[in-house]
Amino acid sequence: MCTLKRWPRPAPREHAAVSAPANAPWTAGAAEAIGVNWLLGAIAPHGMLGRRARTRERAFRRGDEAAARRQLAGVERVARERDAAWLEASRARLAALTDPLEPLARARSGGVLSDSDLFELSSFAEALTEAGIQSLLASSEHTFVPALATELQRLLAPGRTSAGGFYLDDAFDEELARARVQSARCEAAYDAARSHLAQRVAHYAGVEHVREGEFVLLRERVVGPLPAEIRVLREAPTYLLCELALDEDSQAALAAREDALERVAEREEAVRLRLSLAIAEMGPVLEAACNALGELELHIARALFAQRYGCVVPEVLEASSARFEAARCLPLAETLERHGRAYTPISLELTGMGIVTGPNMGGKTAALRTLGFLTACVALGVPVPADSAALPLVDEIAWLGGANETPQDGLLSSFGAEIVELRELLSHRAGRALLLIDEFARTTSPREGRALLVALLECLSERDAFGLAATHLAGLSREARVAHYAIGGRGVLASRGATPLPLETALARIAQEMDYRLVQLPEGAAPASDALALADALGLDTALVARAREIL
Repeated sequence: MCTLKRWPRPAPREHAAVSAPANAPWTAGAAEAIGVNWLLGAIAPHGMLGRRARTRERAFRRGDEAAARRQLAGVERVARERDAAWLEASRARLAALTDPLEPLARARSGGVLSDSDLFELSSFAEALTEAGIQSLLASSEHTFVPALATELQRLLAPGRTSAGGFYLDDAFDEELARARVQSARCEAAYDAARSHLAQRVAHYAGVEHVREGEFVLLRERVVGPLPAEIRVLREAPTYLLCELALDEDSQAALAAREDALERVAEREEAVRLRLSLAIAEMGPVLEAACNALGELELHIARALFAQRYGCVVPEVLEASSARFEAARCLPLAETLERHGRAYTPISLELTGMGIVTGPNMGGKTAALRTLGFLTACVALGVPVPADSAALPLVDEIAWLGGANETPQDGLLSSFGAEIVELRELLSHRAGRALLLIDEFARTTSPREGRALLVALLECLSERDAFGLAATHLAGLSREARVAHYAIGGRGVLASRGATPLPLETALARIAQEMDYRLVQLPEGAAPASDALALADALGLDTALVARAREIL
């Protein structure tokens, strides 16, 4: 296991939600509860090639242990060998690359590429030879990318202009060069013929020159029939609005010019077709290069994540167990940080199912979320925020209970909705599942709810599932034969006095009194509770709290 160097971390920020891999193991409820969207946003690519690579990514599941270990080792190596500034600069270079796959698709389908298409491809090849990209590629295994860049640049080099644009230069084709020379000669011959024609008409009209297009001829200058070179467009009492009518010499010159332009267009099309065919032949390598560059950006995003949050490469287990030291659920940690509250890292060693108990607002749900968040990190090939960790790949991550909404909201009670969700979870047998159960059956009778939870834990243990069930119910660990973990506990909450504290002050005081560490208890230990002290600290009427203590 290797701890990655922790570079300065920027201020906490919200991460945009992005699409998950198509084979993601987590349910929608679990993704929301354990912060998967936050995680996907934190490692999201910035460039088009990276975003396209993300759509091809698949989550690691049971059986992919070797591939997951390779990816994690690669991320660890990059994060260890390169500092954050280098990684950020490389990421920016990759994100700025033009996307050559659209023009490539046109070429591979038999289309002829335009100058703008060729410009994009040329810009892509030129960017690949830039020193920063070359340095990045030198640290990767994708040795074919520089060779492709050289070949693509050689193919398109004649068209690169000094201003950085692209032009179908004469150097691409000798026949094109000759056609353009001939076209220029025909253009000059036509211009000369038209100029002679315009001079004759200007002399007849008594003006120095006749402008292009329409011109005015005063009626007083008209003597006898108009020359054939003048065509009348509109008549007025004192003038005629006219234009030049080409004579035979001008018409012949125009026809020659049009023929020459057509020959140039034909040769340009032939050159573009030849370039398009050559690029289509490069298609497999060019596509592989784009895939490799996109994967590099994803790799760098993971390395930056590992540095930013002081992550470690976990041991990837092949059993339904987990262990970690000083682990952090980063979405929850950032939320607490925004509210000026500290996050206490959690340590856990778990085989199979376990229960976690503790005071209200003590961090039971946080323990579930941390286990789920770290397991999601491994499924995505991301180092985990912990001092050390060993986690498995799973076929499913599911969350049951808490405040998850269901399609039956409004039709079922809270307990009924939980049962429907549980029925769905148990209807398919995942090979290895992580189940996170947040106070299941808390809204029904404690006696029956307890029996259901014991039966559920037994059922999950038989299915080779692992996970945690947060509960306030006593005696579950002994009856279900599962490990019992508890939040460290809360110190004595002194009475707040007659005046309620502001909510933020009360929350800060409650947090200061809490030991959020997770500890394993001996079999049969009773769960701790301080509900009445917590109610008092949060400002509930003192007489009501006092009466509750009398009843208790």
